[in-house]
Amino acid sequence: MARKKRIRWNWDPGKGLLAWEYVRNGMVLASSDGMQPVGESLADLADWASDLDDDGQEVEAHRIMEEWVAMAWSIRHEVNPVVRQAIEEACQEWWNAEADDDEDWA
Repeated sequence: MARKKRIRWNWDPGKGLLAWEYVRNGMVLASSDGMQPVGESLADLADWASDLDDDGQEVEAHRIMEEWVAMAWSIRHEVNPVVRQAIEEACQEWWNAEADDDEDWA
């Protein structure tokens, strides 16, 4: 069974703007506070997930980052080359870390 998404996205590729909302039990608990440049918006969400992880909410932070990676990867061809490179590098780092975690459990 697929898990319910935690992040709602609003992407305007023509303007390069992205907004996100973290929703749990139907309530918005965090957001980007509106449309922002895509790189800034993605970075803010990743930073917020890192803060959750630091606060002991590792499982929720991991779940948010899974959604972050899926969204960022899906729009990488619609952003400027600098942001695209940053997205590709961040996603590769995430996947490599996931592979390392999987090996640790094997």
